[in-house]
Amino acid sequence: MTKFTKTIVLTFFSCILLLTPAVAIAGTTPTVVVEKNNTVKTVDPIASPTATIVKKDEYLLPYPGILPDHPLYFLKGLRDRILEGLIVDPLRKAEFYILQADKRLNMGMFLEGQGKRVLMEQVISKGEKYMEKAVSGLTFMKSTGAQVPAYIIDRLEKSMAKHIEELDALRMKVDEAQKAGLTASLDLVKKLQGEVGKLK
Repeated sequence: MTKFTKTIVLTFFSCILLLTPAVAIAGTTPTVVVEKNNTVKTVDPIASPTATIVKKDEYLLPYPGILPDHPLYFLKGLRDRILEGLIVDPLRKAEFYILQADKRLNMGMFLEGQGKRVLMEQVISKGEKYMEKAVSGLTFMKSTGAQVPAYIIDRLEKSMAKHIEELDALRMKVDEAQKAGLTASLDLVKKLQGEVGKLK
């Protein structure tokens, strides 16, 4: 194999790796509880085969991948902008925006854990703008007479509930400077929650 051929093959595989999205889907996990005399206890389902199972939906945030303070983060941003431009279906684009918003919220949580609170606030703010794009895209789709599927509305509602929960928790941990930015993001999500109700 010539040096030129090796270079072409290596470039081809590098492009594939950079342009392939890392997709993580938010899911649900069951919680097992037993109710006796108005008390709720967590039970190991293997140890207690007669346990009553009650499912509790928990919205899981996707793993964020490399963080904005990483030197190669610009490649991830470039990949995401290319993908955003290539997606033409409004439902797929809304799913993409929800995924980006969820990733950015989780990035912010990772950054807060590292003590990088200014960067955390910027990343979360940008993530909530993605959530706004998802809602406005679906609102436009609905205004054209198309039906917005229930699964996307459900995912949007669960995502927003998780964002509100995490933003409330983060606001308690940060200084006043970042608290104002997180409050603005929280207010935006609460406003968008009202708009999601109109999509049904």
